[in-house]
Amino acid sequence: MLNQKPFVWILDDEWTDHSIEKEVYDKYGFTFKVSRSETLEEDLKKYGPYADGVVAQIGFPCPRQLIEQLPACKAISISGVGYNHVDIDAATERGIAVANIPDYCTEEVSDHSIALMFALSRQLKDYDQKVRNGKWDPLDVLPLYRFKNQTVGILGFGRIGRLVARKLQMFGVRLIAYDKYVSDDEILKHGVEPVSFEELFATSNILTLHVPLTEETTNMVNKETLAMMPKGAYVINTCRGAVINEGDLLGAIESGWIQGAGIDVLDLEPPAPNHPYFSCEQILLTPHSAYVTEESLRELKERTCQVIIDVVQGRKLNYALNQVESVQP
Repeated sequence: MLNQKPFVWILDDEWTDHSIEKEVYDKYGFTFKVSRSETLEEDLKKYGPYADGVVAQIGFPCPRQLIEQLPACKAISISGVGYNHVDIDAATERGIAVANIPDYCTEEVSDHSIALMFALSRQLKDYDQKVRNGKWDPLDVLPLYRFKNQTVGILGFGRIGRLVARKLQMFGVRLIAYDKYVSDDEILKHGVEPVSFEELFATSNILTLHVPLTEETTNMVNKETLAMMPKGAYVINTCRGAVINEGDLLGAIESGWIQGAGIDVLDLEPPAPNHPYFSCEQILLTPHSAYVTEESLRELKERTCQVIIDVVQGRKLNYALNQVESVQP
């Protein structure tokens, strides 16, 4: 505690406006402070000993060395879906509950994935550039193919993959999916055809990625798997950048085998000014923005706050990433 109130320490290099957090914490009688990377060393000494809970913004490392200096901490709340920036084992050893917010932006990410599919398959970026350069010719970007006739492959059939499938069903496309951890019966239940990993790549005219970043999925889309795909296929990535080997994707596009890609996430964010994707016109880039709407951002911040409030007040977490036998007093 700090000043006799439950205290939350927010580690955040992304947002500068924390008015929603203030609104929520004030309501429950909590207080909080925000630290950025440049002040972390000093702030750790100042706030670490008193933090009842820590908010670990995506991309802000929360390693063992930091966690071991949080003697009062009961919960680490991850402000987003991904959690590879937090040492969950270290937290578990200290009896600290860890939770993320895995379902706050399923609508937004599924919409963004489909928007990238349409933008690429209808060559909207190319049309726009030609019109702005004074060329009014609807036949200048051929070949274009009827979307209904495409096979859309979904790699990863969790919340977002399933919602992508549901939204695409109205367009009449063939939907196939592969997920090592989801049964064929479960995939079939959602009106999607289960296929093997190899068949997914070999059959998909459009491949959309919805897997977490793990050792198993790192560089899963690479020279070998891209070569399995039909000539002229598209790749959509709104999950994690490192799922794709960026050099291999660029090579497959430059060779003419892959028609293009819609990329919302990169291996390193933000990218260097000379990132090779920038010179490839067949890649449509967005700045890790698939999750963004006014509604999703408010929901994310409110629910991130609620994780710590619930643990401190003794309630069970819905999306705990670990199991702790006892929470620190």
